[in-house]
Amino acid sequence: MRNFTFFLFIVIFFCACSPYNTQITGEYDRQHYTKVYKTLQKATDSDSNDWLLWKMQLGFLTFSYFGPHFSLDDLELAEQKFKIYESEGILSGISQNVGATFSNDMVIPYRGMIFEGAFLNFYKALAFSSIGNNAQARIEFNRANDRQRRAKDYYAKEIQRSHDKVIEEANKKNKNDIYENSTTDSEINKIIQSKYTTIKNFAVYKDIINPIIPYVSGVFFMIEKDFSKSMDLLKESYGISNADIIASDMQLLEIRKKSKTIQPFTWIIIEDGDMARKDGFDVSIPFSIGDGFNAINIALPYIKEGKQTYDLYRVNNMKADIVSNVSGLFVSEFDKQLPSIIARAIIGAILKYSITHSINQFGGDYGSIIGLATTLAFSATTNSDKRTSIFLPNNIWATRIPNTDSKVSIFGNNIALLNIPITNDCNILDKRLASYKEFYNIIKAKPKDLSARINIFKLYYESGNEDRICAKTDNIVYVRVHRGTVVHTIIKGD
Repeated sequence: MRNFTFFLFIVIFFCACSPYNTQITGEYDRQHYTKVYKTLQKATDSDSNDWLLWKMQLGFLTFSYFGPHFSLDDLELAEQKFKIYESEGILSGISQNVGATFSNDMVIPYRGMIFEGAFLNFYKALAFSSIGNNAQARIEFNRANDRQRRAKDYYAKEIQRSHDKVIEEANKKNKNDIYENSTTDSEINKIIQSKYTTIKNFAVYKDIINPIIPYVSGVFFMIEKDFSKSMDLLKESYGISNADIIASDMQLLEIRKKSKTIQPFTWIIIEDGDMARKDGFDVSIPFSIGDGFNAINIALPYIKEGKQTYDLYRVNNMKADIVSNVSGLFVSEFDKQLPSIIARAIIGAILKYSITHSINQFGGDYGSIIGLATTLAFSATTNSDKRTSIFLPNNIWATRIPNTDSKVSIFGNNIALLNIPITNDCNILDKRLASYKEFYNIIKAKPKDLSARINIFKLYYESGNEDRICAKTDNIVYVRVHRGTVVHTIIKGD
């Protein structure tokens, strides 16, 4: 009885969700970005199951709201961890610890998704570009594109391997052919068709290629005069998104290939809103055991739609086009993971049922009491994995204007959001590089001094370093719109 009491304690202990999830989400949704930054630093201080999730969020947050050049260290550390999980198998996390199904999937380390890994490389590329390190930016653009191109084949192998592994792990605890019979394609498809009726409407990127990555990569390589590579990337992006801006850029590329003089342009990339997030629900499903049928309860994640801030963007007199629907990208990858998630949930529920059934039958005088306690404990731990990237946008828009315009005026639903002059005052790159060096010197000298970091963030922007665009160079301007917040930075250009 004493051992069982200890077992129940362990069950309840493991049922707890991340202590930071509610706090981080709430602070971000209220647009308290410096508070979120500090909370994320605490969340990544220990090697918890959510370390990769929070380290990625730290990189994404810093990139978007404090400056891409300040985000490189966090993005790099997150990518190092992601690569380890990617090589081991992202879905292997789902098939691990089946014997620990006394708890729930929240005890499994968050291993990320391919589209998140591609964002890590993409943002690193933009961050390197922002400090003039074009050689390293080129490397990261290539990595981002390669990573997402491998996604389709990656999941084709991973899904079957994960299914076989989760059954193998279950059989180590209690050998039974019911695991295989209850997780056939037909059984899982029944659940998907009845409980995920709308998912196919949102899973718009079947190959999990985010078109903004080859698009911005193509613009970068066009500015760098690598026209062949640029055209390949722009074609790839256009084939997915069919955005008018990409067709226009391909025409511009052909003009530049033949022209000795180049008219400079400014590209504006606008990230808007909140990406879709996970929530959870419980479902009861029948399964056969012995000569009869029983019902088991499983907890599954579902997707809440993303939220956009504005339905339409315009820059000067140019309408911006949606190049990427990030929520659709997320759902597309979730759709590929779903059979593995459901299989693990079913097998975990069967294991819990088997344990409770055995206790009730063979527990002696205390069997029914212990069985009831076990059932209650298992019910308390039946939770789906709701961990999601919080800071990524819902949609990404793009357009281009000539530098002969005197300014970049950005409108959302015809509401003026941002006004940046285009001038011949072109020394932003040097100041950005100086602040980058200052920031990383502080990290080395005072790794725990978050106030000093935040002061550098504020000082850089309050000094007006991003308040003009160089008329003499091609430029890429990154804009983040989140609820009432509008921030921007120069990704390429002087």
